[in-house]
Parts: sequence; C-alpha cells; structure tokens
Amino acid sequence: MKPFSLLSFLLFTTHATQAQDTTLRSLGLKPPAVHNCTPVKDQYYSSTCWSFSSVSLIESEEMKKAGHVEDLSEMFIARYSYIRKIETHLKLKGKNFFTPGGQFHDAAWVMKNYGMVPESVYAGMVKGESHHNHSDLDSAIAGFIRPLIANGTTALTVAQYNSIDSILDHHLGKVPQTFTYKGHAYTPKTFLQDYLRINPDDYVEITSYRHHPFYQTYVLEDKYNWTGDRYYNVPVEDMVVITDEALQHGYTVGWDGDVEEPGFQFQQNYAALSQGSMNWQIERQYTMEDGSTAIDHMMHIVAKETDKRGNDWYYVKNSWGTYSNSLKGFLFMSKDFFAIKTGAIIVNKNAIPTLIRKKMAL
Repeated sequence: MKPFSLLSFLLFTTHATQAQDTTLRSLGLKPPAVHNCTPVKDQYYSSTCWSFSSVSLIESEEMKKAGHVEDLSEMFIARYSYIRKIETHLKLKGKNFFTPGGQFHDAAWVMKNYGMVPESVYAGMVKGESHHNHSDLDSAIAGFIRPLIANGTTALTVAQYNSIDSILDHHLGKVPQTFTYKGHAYTPKTFLQDYLRINPDDYVEITSYRHHPFYQTYVLEDKYNWTGDRYYNVPVEDMVVITDEALQHGYTVGWDGDVEEPGFQFQQNYAALSQGSMNWQIERQYTMEDGSTAIDHMMHIVAKETDKRGNDWYYVKNSWGTYSNSLKGFLFMSKDFFAIKTGAIIVNKNAIPTLIRKKMAL
C-alpha cells in the first residue's frame, strides 16, 4: 500500500503547507494535548502501511490496558505475512492481486500463528540500514514466484520454503526464536500471550456499503483483501458512532481508506472534501461503485478535536515519518472525509456501543 519517502517529501514546497497551517489555525485546530499512541514511525520505501498502522493500534491497546509504552516490530508481521501471500498466490494460480500490501486481519493472523516481538529484537533491517527500503526485496520475491506460477506450481516444497527464508533473511534479517526482554526470556508466542496479553480475536474490521445487508458480515471486495476475510457491515452513521465512542472511552481506531482523493493533503496537515455531503451513505456507495474512492492506505485514528465552528476532526497518525509535514506525521481528517472515504475501520469489539454490538451479533 502507499509508501512515502524523504525523496518524495523534498519535492514538495513549503508554501502550501504554510497556507493550510494558517487555515487550521483559523479553525482553532491544534494537536490534542493527550493522544493515546506511540511515536510516529517511517515506513519509507516499503508498502507496509498496513503493518505500521496495525502495530500502532496494538501498541495503543497495550498503553490503555497495561499503562506502558511498547515499541513493537512491524517487520515481524510483514515477514510472516509475505510467506502466506506467496502460498495463497500459488494456490490461486496467480489469479489474485499480489503485492506487499495488506489489511489488519493479515497482522492478526500473524499474531495468532507466530506471536509478536519488540522492535529492539527484530527491526527488519540488516547491518548498515537505517530506513526500510523494500525495492530489492519486492523484486527478489517477484522474481522467485514468477516462474513458479508459469510452471503451474500450487504448493511450495521444503527447498522452496528455505529459498524464501533465505531471501527474507538477506533483506530483513533472521527472526530470533527466543529472546530476553526486560530480564525475562520469551518466544514470540509467549511474548504476545504472557507479556502483552493481547488477543487478536478482540479486534473486528467494520465497513459500510449498501450492496450487502447491514449488521451481517461479507467479504469486502478490495484487492488488498487477498485472504477473502469477512467484514462487519453497518450503516455509516453507526461506523461514525463506533469511532467516536471508542475514542471517548480511551480506545483508538485503525483506519483503512482513500488517500488518492484530491482532498487528502497530508503535507498540508489535513484531509477534507471540497464540499460537504448531503447523504453520507449514498455518496460513499456512489464513489465506491464509480471507482473514485479507493482503499489504498492504512493509518491510525488516535483522537478527535472540534474546531471553533463546531465541526469534528479526527487526529490521525500516519507512518510517513515526522519530517513529512509540520504536524510531525499526524493530520486532521474532517468527519465528511471520514464518512465517505473510509473503506473500513478496525476497533476492539469491547469499544463498540452495546446496542450496535447486539445488532452485529457480537
């Protein structure tokens, strides 16, 4: 999914950023004094926004639950998901969309099957690297899988698994099977279960489209949903209420949506539509069906602020580094933009209001 880099940032001028800063100030919008999240990271030249946002959400859950800040490994998640993508792509004979992109359920699957490790244990960078640059890794994986598809291979041999591991080891480093953290020995699985005590099944993905029944689940028609996972479908007003209630009670919310929309102006610190919408549900359906809304990036909603006109804005953590805008990696997202351009949200099911949760049969 959408990467960002210092090289890209250097191509932007500062004039537009300064102009929008003035507009945000005129609205009385300032970064919240408290927001329940860890520091902004930089995915750099990697299509792993889904891993960064998912891990950020889990880090915030740990802050809320245990009261301490943890720096967890995005590349641990990305590495094991990469292997699963290769397996799935072969099984489907190359018919699915194959990229390093993904969704929250990919991170949840890795946690359930492999656990989690701290960033200090596995940074996913080899000696001499200070940023994630997956250009060579992605090319190597594509070069490995292309002849397998051409030859009709649908399952990997032991030797082929070893070859994939060698590629991943070369570009990301070896994953430790055991490690010591804060004076205690762990495996990735025991670190998740005994130290973090995070249950991946506590989180649900929620969307809102009229071509499927509300309060039921369906397979979201999105190319990055390469596993065919099911999402809960609720009216858009409920999706907004879930988000607002979660934030009010100290939870945070994963965000999956459209950053190709012209109103997404990250370098200018905001995402907003050029004009308001009369009907969120109808417009989000229309823009999904005509292709003007895409699902191409994941971020992390950590707070909500209200401007002096009474309009709500979400405060969103991105993974494009702290150098990429004057909010040091955060942005303000208008409620209209959220309602129409959000493909899905990810939230702890315990944060969902009781009435809506009952309708969802959760």
